[in-house]
Amino acid sequence: MSEELTPDICVIGGGPGGVAAALAAVSEGVPVVLVEKARMGGANLAYGAVPTQALIAAAAVNESLRRGPAFGVTGAPLQVNLNKVRDHVSAVVAAIARNVSAERLTALGVTVVNAAARFTDPNTIVAGDVTIRARRFVLAVGSVPAPPPFPGLDAVETMTADSLFDLGRKPSHLVVLGATRAGFELAQAHSRLGIDATIIDSATPLAEDDPELAAIVVDRVRAEGVRVRAPVGINSIGRRRGGIRLLVADEEGTETAIDGSHLFVAVGRAPDIGGLDLDLAGISHDAGGIVVDRWLRTTNRRVYAVGDAIAGPARAARAEHEAGAVVRSILFRIPFPYRPAAVPLVTSTDPALATVGLAETEARRRYGEVRVLRFPFVENDLAQAERMPEGVVKVVASRNGRVLGVAIVGHDAGELIALWSLAIANRLPIAAMQSFATPYPARADLARRVAATFPGPGLTLPWRRRIIDLLKKLG
Repeated sequence: MSEELTPDICVIGGGPGGVAAALAAVSEGVPVVLVEKARMGGANLAYGAVPTQALIAAAAVNESLRRGPAFGVTGAPLQVNLNKVRDHVSAVVAAIARNVSAERLTALGVTVVNAAARFTDPNTIVAGDVTIRARRFVLAVGSVPAPPPFPGLDAVETMTADSLFDLGRKPSHLVVLGATRAGFELAQAHSRLGIDATIIDSATPLAEDDPELAAIVVDRVRAEGVRVRAPVGINSIGRRRGGIRLLVADEEGTETAIDGSHLFVAVGRAPDIGGLDLDLAGISHDAGGIVVDRWLRTTNRRVYAVGDAIAGPARAARAEHEAGAVVRSILFRIPFPYRPAAVPLVTSTDPALATVGLAETEARRRYGEVRVLRFPFVENDLAQAERMPEGVVKVVASRNGRVLGVAIVGHDAGELIALWSLAIANRLPIAAMQSFATPYPARADLARRVAATFPGPGLTLPWRRRIIDLLKKLG
């Protein structure tokens, strides 16, 4: 028997953005239906950031033990049991899955429908035997792998994030196709767990990040033994006995064969909008995803879209941030513009690379003259105590001191960037970053130290200089 539901808000997609939207709405006492066709938590939980971070954590533990002698700590020879590493990853996924389970959401007041959704008209969706007519809809459908058309790629067995954590045998040589953030994270993690790794791409490594800071990550990953072949021409990809073979060419056209046991594809994703029948709802879409305005409304003003469903970086933090802005717009009838510049992006390598706001080149294009501040980790006492002095904080500010963008490379960069995200979201001046105190020692003190360099030697603002000179004369 079919059922009809008429909530205020219907959310399609149970990933980070969808769950965030549903919880934000239900916390305001609003009737909410969440529709998920597969597993709650979405790709982020099943094979995205959650299992990846668990794997990186295991690799980091092994690396810290390997570095023990530098601290005067030694022990038995280290051993990595990949089966137990996979058990660790599975346990982490299971623990986090409980936080976003249908049972928990139902207990909090969300009506969960486990079925594929499709629009039948601008105001209605059908999910299984349930018809839902909602006042507003939020599309948080996520994305699916969509590898680029490298020659021969479709003829070989590959791994994506979907299958990486279900390997039947240990890779002897993992080839990562894609010098992306995910590519570097997984290549370094596997290398630290004793697996030979090579990164290959036709594009520049970490092309989306600040080149100055990205180079520090690339150099470190190479120093740990990961081979980075990028940019190179990828002439062909084919099968060989026991694995795969890639033929790549350098700038001079010299061709080299690279053999691997497993090929992981870390580049290319597309919005998962197939089967939604968006045209029946009057929702425009293109190759980049669902078309939205600055308020994240689609061409059907009853429908909003967030996260990987629209153009932009595929990150859980972005989806959650957009979900919060959308729910506020729906509930209070006031368009709350979300600020994509305030959403940090983190590459969880070691050292980590985190960015928020505008990159230096974009800041110069928009604002003309800007100030670029740098402060090295080597001058931070905690970084020295933990023997992790590799890194730098780079801040881009306007002439009048407004923080425009920040990039950090170094240990705990992903934690350090949060303070700067707050500054950018609230349009704070660089002076605000000088006004807080941290415990000693703390890496967070890097923010205060770099902010303090804004005036610069001999660059004190004239009015401040006049006050100082006047007070000197008064004794």
